[in-house]
Amino acid sequence: MGASKFVLPAAFAHHYEKLGIADPALRDQLEIAAGNISDLGRRTTEQSYLLGEYLVAASGLLPDGLFDKWVKRRCSLAARTARAYMSVARNLGDYRDDLVDLSASPTVMFHLAHAPHDKIREVIAHGEEHGRLRVLDVKTILGGGEEGKVKTARGNLHGAGGVTGLKALIAVKTRDGLKMFVVHIEVIVQAIKVALEQKRVIKEALAREVEDLARVARMELESLAQFVEPDSDLRRHPRSAQFPKETEWAVVNETLQKLGLFDTWPKSKELPGWLRDEVLPVLEWSISKERKPKWPLAQSVEKMVVADDEIEQTPEAEEEQDTDQAETSGETGLDRLTERFGETLERATGGLMVVSRETSKVRKQVVAAPPLAADDLNETLQDEVASAPAVTA
Repeated sequence: MGASKFVLPAAFAHHYEKLGIADPALRDQLEIAAGNISDLGRRTTEQSYLLGEYLVAASGLLPDGLFDKWVKRRCSLAARTARAYMSVARNLGDYRDDLVDLSASPTVMFHLAHAPHDKIREVIAHGEEHGRLRVLDVKTILGGGEEGKVKTARGNLHGAGGVTGLKALIAVKTRDGLKMFVVHIEVIVQAIKVALEQKRVIKEALAREVEDLARVARMELESLAQFVEPDSDLRRHPRSAQFPKETEWAVVNETLQKLGLFDTWPKSKELPGWLRDEVLPVLEWSISKERKPKWPLAQSVEKMVVADDEIEQTPEAEEEQDTDQAETSGETGLDRLTERFGETLERATGGLMVVSRETSKVRKQVVAAPPLAADDLNETLQDEVASAPAVTA
């Protein structure tokens, strides 16, 4: 067999020097694998399988510890994420055609990769019936079907009452919910990095990869870290309390919210800079394993956080806001004049004619009436009374 003709790019040689991989043939094989992984681009279901296969092949060339370092340095993949894709390739091969037909997302397959075969078939049947596979549906179906020790540990978990039982549920939620949040952020980060490696970021394609997952991750974050904010106004629904403004976690929450709303993304020309300079640093900070990770943005947090009323302003919310403003803005001018006119009219007619003081629940904001001098006001009231039709007892 002749010598390898593959030439290792000089830019990547230092990775192998730091990892202590000196064998030229081994370097060549690993570079071929890294190139295949980079060329995959967007993570469709089929590409997720291919990625897992490439990673499995590369892992066979290196010891576990060294493989974890190589895949992070050379492929920009966290070791946990890489092993999740490897599990897909190893454990879900028999269901490949079914999952490709359903366009199963990487996160869905991560859940299924360690599930019993009967549960996998149940999930696929559910997807075929409804035309898609959502992460929430998969988690619900798999919820009661985990094996052995998990069943033993959680068998009576949802039947234990009192504060002790609630604490146990919270502990499981915190542990497993945090893991899922980290996995979802890792998948989003990887999808963005892959998109940025291309000559041009395809905005719509990237949105299909991360938009729904960003919404899930934001809900997970709020569920894990925010209290419920009650509202004394019965017209409104309780909601998660917001992170304090001008704080880093408020920026994380806002970033996920923006990622989950495709219409709020920057224009295509500005998109790569936003993803590279703002989104990736913020998301990586949120799942950093460092004890006190340094905030990555030079821009002040205060400028990053968008005011609540600038986000997701639905027509219903705008109408409610208009109503609230209308109920307060006119009270010092026209409302006061109306009240005084009503009192004068009621006295002049012996109570037979009155002006209703009821206000419409939804009324448009009016232009504030100019202030009237005292003499003008008295003349106005007298004219109104004089022009009123005669009322007979």
